[in-house]
Amino acid sequence: MKMLRDDHAGLSRVLREIDAQQTALRSMPETARPVLVEAMRYILVYQHSVHHPREDLLFAKIRDREPSLYRNMHRLVMEHRIGQERAEMLARDLARATPAQLRGRAGVRIAKQLHDYVRHTRSHMRREEAVFYTGAARVLKASDWATIASGPMPRDPAGNLIRLAERYPKLAARLATPERMVTGHGEQSAQSQDRPDIRQRAEVVAELFGEALHETADFVRAGFTDLGGVRSPAGAVRASFSIGARSFRCASRLVGLPFRR
Repeated sequence: MKMLRDDHAGLSRVLREIDAQQTALRSMPETARPVLVEAMRYILVYQHSVHHPREDLLFAKIRDREPSLYRNMHRLVMEHRIGQERAEMLARDLARATPAQLRGRAGVRIAKQLHDYVRHTRSHMRREEAVFYTGAARVLKASDWATIASGPMPRDPAGNLIRLAERYPKLAARLATPERMVTGHGEQSAQSQDRPDIRQRAEVVAELFGEALHETADFVRAGFTDLGGVRSPAGAVRASFSIGARSFRCASRLVGLPFRR
């Protein structure tokens, strides 16, 4: 579950960059398009080819355990296919359009489609977190998680900028910059770095809050598991040491969250 949530955190950062670049696509296609091309390729190669199949395994397990809950999630399964089709179309249109076309009507159309894609994908992720992930944590058994984890478990390249840069160098360079504001010359202005707009601030805060919430939820669930396994005074001592160590690690991660941006 933590890996799935980490995938969402990485995708959220890439979506923020896509939204920033689509606003510059018409005025600076030579600099905006290469970043967008890499961003869409990352989404297709990792999010749609690795992350979503992993989620589909969870969907199947939930269907076996609690069919009524699965019926409520069926729309999310369909959205995986719809989202992939939209991403493939955008990647194709970005690759084919010339700079001159991107400065005209094609640029207007593609920029709007990118903005809509970001909006729909963020909505999809929020519903997955609220309905799907919460339901999976409630109904799945340890054997279900063991089966899911028995296959290949590649990690999200967006979680490591050095690894991301090996395949998506332009995207990684953009994500490495804490605050981004593209100017008319394709560069960052010092003023924009000092005064990011309200939407950028809100998105960063939302991402930090979401990661903090997930870290805390994982800590609480693990603590209940430790306490539930206590059968003797010695077991209680071991559980207390385990909870104490986990508490220190959780606090360290929470304190370090703002500095990972």
